[in-house]
Amino acid sequence: MDLKAPVSTIMTTDLKTAGPEDATTVLDDIFKQNRFHHVPIVNDEKRVVGIISKSDFLYLLRGYTVHETDRFRESAKLRGFKVKEIMHGEVVTIREDTSIREAVALLSENRFRSLPVVNSKSELVGIVTTHDIIDMVNELED
Repeated sequence: MDLKAPVSTIMTTDLKTAGPEDATTVLDDIFKQNRFHHVPIVNDEKRVVGIISKSDFLYLLRGYTVHETDRFRESAKLRGFKVKEIMHGEVVTIREDTSIREAVALLSENRFRSLPVVNSKSELVGIVTTHDIIDMVNELED
């Protein structure tokens, strides 16, 4: 395992993002259609302005069950909120040339589960998650 390698070698690049002005229904669609646990929030210049975890999103829906009578209320609630109202706005990002070791240290020290990865123009190009680190370690076992 080369912990000096850049995070670009293990980051996820197939991203789904949302904009701060989007209704939270966009997040609902992303989380339902993908196995993602974090959605970066980007502005028109592809710069990271926030992030939302699936746990935080589900917290918004707390109190709602899967009963048919609640689906209308859940849908109305999702349309009533904008992404910017529930996102975490202070996001730590890393550059694509940051070493895996540095990323692991940031994840560990801050108890983060993901780090958006940006290029030299501060544009989002990927995300590194604890899952990516685990996958990298598992590949060593083979």
